[in-house]
Amino acid sequence: MITFLFNLINFSIFFIISLFTLVIIELFLIKTKIIQKDNDIETISPQTYLEAFENNAIFAKLNVNHNIIQTNRQFCQIIHKTKEECQKMTLKDLFHSDAQEILETLKYKQSWDGVQTIDTPDGNKIHLNCSFIPIFNNNEGLKEILFLATDITELTLSKTNIKNSLYQDSLTKLPNRLKLFTDKSILNSKNEATYIIFNIDSFDTINNLYGNLFGDKILLQFSKWLENNLLTDKSKLYKFEADIYVMVNLEKIQEKELLNYLRNVSQAIIKEKFLCNGTEIEISMTIGASQGRINQLKLAQIAYKDAKLTKKSFAIYDIKSNKEEEYTKNIQVSKVLKNAIDQDLVLPYFQPIMNINTGEIEKYESLMRVQDEKGNILIPYEFLDIAKRSKIYPKLSCSLIKKSIDTFSICPCEFSVNLSYLDITNKATRKFILNTLEETGIGPWIIFELLESEGIENYKEVMNFIQQVKSYGAKIAIDDFGSGYSNFERIVELQVDFIKIDGSLIKNIDQNDDMVIIARTIVNFAKELGIKTVAEYVHSQEVFDKVKDLGVDYAQGFFIGKPNEHI
Repeated sequence: MITFLFNLINFSIFFIISLFTLVIIELFLIKTKIIQKDNDIETISPQTYLEAFENNAIFAKLNVNHNIIQTNRQFCQIIHKTKEECQKMTLKDLFHSDAQEILETLKYKQSWDGVQTIDTPDGNKIHLNCSFIPIFNNNEGLKEILFLATDITELTLSKTNIKNSLYQDSLTKLPNRLKLFTDKSILNSKNEATYIIFNIDSFDTINNLYGNLFGDKILLQFSKWLENNLLTDKSKLYKFEADIYVMVNLEKIQEKELLNYLRNVSQAIIKEKFLCNGTEIEISMTIGASQGRINQLKLAQIAYKDAKLTKKSFAIYDIKSNKEEEYTKNIQVSKVLKNAIDQDLVLPYFQPIMNINTGEIEKYESLMRVQDEKGNILIPYEFLDIAKRSKIYPKLSCSLIKKSIDTFSICPCEFSVNLSYLDITNKATRKFILNTLEETGIGPWIIFELLESEGIENYKEVMNFIQQVKSYGAKIAIDDFGSGYSNFERIVELQVDFIKIDGSLIKNIDQNDDMVIIARTIVNFAKELGIKTVAEYVHSQEVFDKVKDLGVDYAQGFFIGKPNEHI
């Protein structure tokens, strides 16, 4: 795309210049009335064609010794000299670097065309599209040389400005990401380099609190701070998108020295006060660094993400950590998930839930699976975390809910789907659920399982959602109860219908008396409140017998049935 834009700019400039030059030459030919007679080229007086160019081009005439003997007003204005001064100049005085090339071309009776730059006395540069045209007399040889030019300074500057805008951040005027990828001093360097990524923490909060204009001023101050405090003659600073900066040091730094450097930078920025519109702002940042010759930007990004994930101020990429392999795998999984959305390859698998008292399968849990392009089936363990860190998860969740509802609309039994806190707080997902309940009337058959192990930041929002879906007849289950801090008080507040006892308490309950005590406490608590219980991970007859003795209402696990795409 960038190459195409450059080519388009160059073609446009070339077309305009060529068109204008052709018009000038055509005018010249008409005015001079070139006449072929007895193999001699005869022209009318020089004054006639000089007048023709007076208001149309930059014009001069040179003699056979390449001295200027005649000019028009535009020529004098361009080089800031009088006519008398101009007529004391030679071709070499005008164009120092290319004079010899021009003379060689003229010697072979050919015109010379090209772009030349003239330095003016005020320090500016004038860019000219030039033609040197030799005029010959068959009997006498070279008679004179015509110089024609058009001023393309504005076009040249426009091209330069467009090019600069592609390689420069518009706010800070620092070179941008594209400039880094095309920087020859870095690309051609054979040394190991150090790449460091700086990212302002919680910059979105600054923008939201004070506005984008305020945020832009902070970015400018931060840029100056980095330039003034970190840049050396061996390093370069680049501004990436949003609040991300990259510094490239064209030499490798000893690991211990790099650690101390990053630590000092992290501490120094915290002590700095950024003043904007009378408001003092403190900034912290997360830093990722990597050293080497190949793919160092990608590895520095991995280190940065690792620091962000572990809530550290900085991290240096460690080749022994296999983070690059993990990073590559995450990218591949993200592609599989996007393809699954596009190709409708999000699949519900159904696991039966047995009523322990009757021995009948009464319910099914709808579990998400994703099929890749080769037909392999991925389970949530392989993709769910990656999906939740991206914008893919809500679409996956809505697809599963829709397909589950489609299935059980023709198979009248209760079924459950898992909802995360992300689902409940995502406006699009929440609206989709409520609209679907309204349109299908499936409410009395569906159970929404909320993960007890997930941190719930806003119980009021969750309770509001529960009230809304219950108004359509839906039921609520708490999943993985007992896996974390089990809040019995919240269970009462949320008005749940089912408690699913986590598999970590059930899988070895036939061999562990402590697990028996915990499970019995949950079952008794639930019975007192009229809440049904479901034991997860029931994988053997012994475990099934134990949970039955405890008075658990439902059992789910491989002993009862494995997840399957068909009911």
